[in-house]
Amino acid sequence: MGSRWKKAIIAIDASGSMTARVGGERKIDAAKAAVRRFLDTVPPDAEVGLLAFGHKGNNNESGKAASCAGVELLSELSTVNAKRIASVLDNVQATGWTPLAATITKAGQSFTPASGEGEQVVFVVSDGLETCGGDPVAAARALRESDLKATVNIIGFNIPEKDRKALEAVASAGSGAFSHAANRKELEDRLRVRTANLTEMLNYETAALEVRSANNTSALEAASHANTCVLDITNKESTRFLEMTDRMVRDGQTDAESAREAYQRLRQRHEALKAEMQTYSDRGRAEMEAVNGRIDKERERVKSTYGQK
Repeated sequence: MGSRWKKAIIAIDASGSMTARVGGERKIDAAKAAVRRFLDTVPPDAEVGLLAFGHKGNNNESGKAASCAGVELLSELSTVNAKRIASVLDNVQATGWTPLAATITKAGQSFTPASGEGEQVVFVVSDGLETCGGDPVAAARALRESDLKATVNIIGFNIPEKDRKALEAVASAGSGAFSHAANRKELEDRLRVRTANLTEMLNYETAALEVRSANNTSALEAASHANTCVLDITNKESTRFLEMTDRMVRDGQTDAESAREAYQRLRQRHEALKAEMQTYSDRGRAEMEAVNGRIDKERERVKSTYGQK
């Protein structure tokens, strides 16, 4: 797993609905300000690209085709040049429709095959659902399941509660997070928190899986060592006992029937010892599974806290 994301595409919604006002300012202006603040927090070795959608055509039927096709990479992936990105961001005007599926697909075209989980991410900032007939859930899933292994995160900006489930489904399909922001401050916070959470969650997941693997290895090694010891003891006892009783029968110290009966009692003792050892192994395995169960439960809690599915 990657320790944090290395490449991110920020996709900003410029559909007509983003001209609506929240907290005294247009949503598109609040989104732009949040992206600028986000750029100030990006690590110097990370790469960020900017994509806009819905900024072409208009929000009437006459402009739908142009708007739905108007998904544009405004700034290619590169180490952050905040002034350059802010300059192209200034020219984005909210006007058209919402091609979410095409946006997710377009964002993925900036990535390269990745070896690590969570290294490449998409952050979509949008105030609405797909309106161009695409399937954003399928697009997010396809991107996630490709060799790009990219994660799709959705930040819903001032979205009606009834519409949030649909965007949650998109983020879930992309193994990402959905969060809602009601105003500019919350939008800035969500962008900052989601990028931080991704790092924290991946680090925790890596550590938890390492502990889980170590538990499995320790339990298996303990059981194997115990079984080997018991087998070694019983084999040696059987060999020595048979050698001794054979000698005693030859010397007339006992008879063959008595020797066989004594050997059977020894075998019974050995079987009891093996059963006891099996009980010990089963108990150890049960304790290991209980610990791993608690680890898995905590992993799910952390994922849920960070909005992961």
